[in-house]
This record gives sequence, C-alpha cells and structure tokens, in this order.
Amino acid sequence: MKLALTNATVFTAVDEEALTEATVVVDGERISWVGPAAEDPADAAAVVDCRGKTIIPGLVDAHAHLVYDGVTDPYTIELSRPLERAAIDAALNAERLLSLGFTSVRDVGTRGNIAVTIRDAVAAGKLLGPRIKASKQIISVWGGLGDLHPTHIFRREQYAAALTEIASGPWGVRDVVRQQVKDGVDWVKCEASGTGFNPLCPADRDTMSLEELKALCDEAGAKGRPVACHAESRDSIINAAKAGARTVEHAIFLDDDGIQALLDHDVAVCPTLGLYTAFAEKGLDFGIPREIVESHRRTHELHAAAIARAHDAGITIIAGSDSGLANFPQGGGLEEICTYVERVGMSPAKALLCATRHAARVIGHEEVGTLEAGKLADLLVLERNPLKDVRTITDPAALTAVMQGGRVAAGELPAPVVNAVASGAGVG
Repeated sequence: MKLALTNATVFTAVDEEALTEATVVVDGERISWVGPAAEDPADAAAVVDCRGKTIIPGLVDAHAHLVYDGVTDPYTIELSRPLERAAIDAALNAERLLSLGFTSVRDVGTRGNIAVTIRDAVAAGKLLGPRIKASKQIISVWGGLGDLHPTHIFRREQYAAALTEIASGPWGVRDVVRQQVKDGVDWVKCEASGTGFNPLCPADRDTMSLEELKALCDEAGAKGRPVACHAESRDSIINAAKAGARTVEHAIFLDDDGIQALLDHDVAVCPTLGLYTAFAEKGLDFGIPREIVESHRRTHELHAAAIARAHDAGITIIAGSDSGLANFPQGGGLEEICTYVERVGMSPAKALLCATRHAARVIGHEEVGTLEAGKLADLLVLERNPLKDVRTITDPAALTAVMQGGRVAAGELPAPVVNAVASGAGVG
C-alpha cells in the first residue's frame, strides 16, 4: 500500500537544501516519489499529515561496536565478560540503535563472529536492528593496539574470544583476511597505530608495518572487501592511505602530508570525535581511568583542529561513534553529528550529510542515505528541524517515528487518512 507523508520539511540529503511543504511517498519498502506537496501524484492509498515536522534519511553509524556496553578500560572491553554476554549485548544494542534512528551501521570490531551473526539475524527478521555491514576481529600485531594486556599475563599467546586477532608479517595478515572472508565479513578492520585507550600502546605509536598493511589491503581487495584502518599516529594515517585502506578511523595526528595522502588515494575519514570529546570532558565522572582521560585531554583540541582542516580540504568525513562506553553509551552517533557543528564548524546540513549520504555511500549501503525515488524507505520523522538546531536529533521527545524499509520500526506516525480514490474505496 502506498503511503504519503505530506506537508513536511524534507531534507533529502541529495544536497544541502531542504524542501518545504513537501511529500514523501512510500510504496512497500521503497520510496516512489519525493517533491513539493502541490505536485504530489495523489496516488497513495493513505495520507499522513506531517505538518510542522521534518523528515530526514535514516542515520548511519559508520563506526559501531555492537558488543560494547558500559566499557571503561581494556579489561571491561573483553576479559570481564564471556562471549555469550557479548552476543546478548550486541543484540540489545542493535535494537536500541534502531530505536534511536540509526537504520544502518558498520560494525568495525567484534568478538567471535558476533557482528556477522547479528547482521544475518536482522536481515532474516529474527532480530530488530539496523542494516549491518559487518567485520570480525580487529587485525592487530604484537605490541599493537590489540595487544591489550601485560605480557607477563599472556606472553605471546592470544586468549580466546578476544576483540582482536594478532598476526605477524605479510603472510600472517593475509591468512587472517582469508579466514575472515570465509566467515562472511563485509569489511576487514585492522590497526596501524596505538590508541589513547590502551596505555601499553599510545596513540602516537606506529604498529603494523607498511609492508603488512599493503599485504592486508591487497588480500582484502582481491576478495572484494574494503579495509577500515584504525590510524591515530601521523605516519599510520599516511601508510593506511598508501596501502589501500578505504577509510581511516580517528586520524588524531593528521597533518598536511596526511591530508594530501588521503586526497591522493580517495580515503574517507571517520573521526569518532564525539567519543574523544567525552573522554576528555567527562571520562573521570564515569570511571574511566585517569591515564586514559589525560591521554585524550592532551590530544583533544589537536584532533578537532585536524578534522576541521580535513573537511576544509575536501576529504570525505563519515560519521561514526565508537560508542558503548560508560561515558559514551550506544547511540553516541547523535553526539558525533553535533560535534561536527560545534567543534569542526560544519553547518547542520553538512553534518547530517556525514551521517546519511556520505556514510551510506562509503560503507556500501548504496540503497539508503538519501530520500529519492527507488531508494529503500529508511527515514526519520522529527518534531523539529535539525537544520535549524542540530541538537534536535539528541532529544528523544523530538523523534516521532523511525521507518526502516517502509515499516515503522520505532515511535508512531500520526494517524493516516484514507485516500478513497487511490485506495479504490470509491466515491458517491
């Protein structure tokens, strides 16, 4: 049955402009028409009056970890919870993200093969959740980001059900990629630097070698899988771009040489700036260890300035949250969008594009991200206009309904009025 959502302000994300007094017609799971209400083809069987409301595309979180829940440090990220608990957390988080307006996500690091399993369960209608592009464990090296715990505990033996898989040398990383492809991943996630979250491997330290990165990206590319690379240090960003990564995650120490490398190789950046802001500003209040908080306080302003320069240079920015921490719970992607306005200097429209059209295109969800005829009907109906106040998206009371594939997945639309002629009910 065709449903017309009419008289709304509509941000299609095709460009930065919004349509006023506009209509979106949904036919089954897809959008069949978008345009001024005065030009509505009037062939919908039911009409929903959305006067005073704003319709935007469903949001995309391009840096999710569905297994994260209340994380405070490297111990709570994995050792404190069995794999079974992580699977339950992932299922609950998927449903929560959908209810907040995230109709698509890219999971860039999981335990076991949980992200692929949740992806398939959502696609089969067994679980509620966003459309998921899934990776498996983060491919790391000894002494790198994923070597999270002291050597005197694990030496050079990896423990079961880790968030990362540690490999050595070009052929070692190729073997991991091959196995992950066999296990059904959409993306391969790796790391090339440390992180402020791991005191044993700080953010400015390079980890995976360029030779290893090239081998990893070559193997993934040969099998049709793009690579997301955690890269915070200066040289790791440049190496990730040269090696063939499709996206660089975080990019804290991005400089002019790094910006040029990203432009030369058409690499998008997923900054997760909202999380790093939360570490610096309220980490201690939520039990984040002081060493981790101080690390992010030292780099926070540098990070924001680097992302602003990247945006000004024309690098594609895609919104991702890295959420699920005690100080930045699942759904932090809403704050991420606001951070682009408040700290990077984007307009609300440009910030929303990072979480809709740009993110959908880069992560491979080509059928969503904009409101156009033929696209899947993933959209949000809001009580207020986020183009005027971007923080509208963070207000639960402002979210009227979430539609995914033409179905209302959360909230409730105003009562529809039957179009007697279009529905075939007849007149007279």
